[in-house]
Amino acid sequence: MNPILFLDIDGVLNPPICPQYELDFALSDKLAAKLNNPSIKKLNIYFVNQVYYGFDKKSCELIKKLAQEFEAKIVLTSSWRLYYTKEEIEGMFEIVGIKDTFIDFTVHGNPRNNVIMEYVHTHNVKRYLVIDDFDMRNNFGYRFIQTAQCFNEANYHQARYALKLQQSL
Repeated sequence: MNPILFLDIDGVLNPPICPQYELDFALSDKLAAKLNNPSIKKLNIYFVNQVYYGFDKKSCELIKKLAQEFEAKIVLTSSWRLYYTKEEIEGMFEIVGIKDTFIDFTVHGNPRNNVIMEYVHTHNVKRYLVIDDFDMRNNFGYRFIQTAQCFNEANYHQARYALKLQQSL
């Protein structure tokens, strides 16, 4: 089974302070053409602009690189799963280049560590990481990567090490 990256959005891909940008009303059309995905045209223009201009591009690239190297899949744990549809989340991941790795959401519920553990047990997940800006180290030990602002190079190397430790599981 592929390892799972339990991924938060805010503070991981979406920094607490976003760069300023001018709303681009044609962005959905441009991205739909560039990515050859007409469903992006259906997404809310504010949502598309936030993802494209607001998300940290380096963080997205590092998550993509990590997922590719370990053939990991993403399960979304972020509160974004409560407010956006599966199609919107897939569009979001398409825009940042990691759609192929997204497979699921955790169930609605709190605290987040409980819904992650429920997913781990329900799906018999052996290899996983939790990537979040909220400290859950006591719950997940070395399988937890805490970000500060966004997922960065140091987090990436820590995540690689943690996934390598789990390769024999």
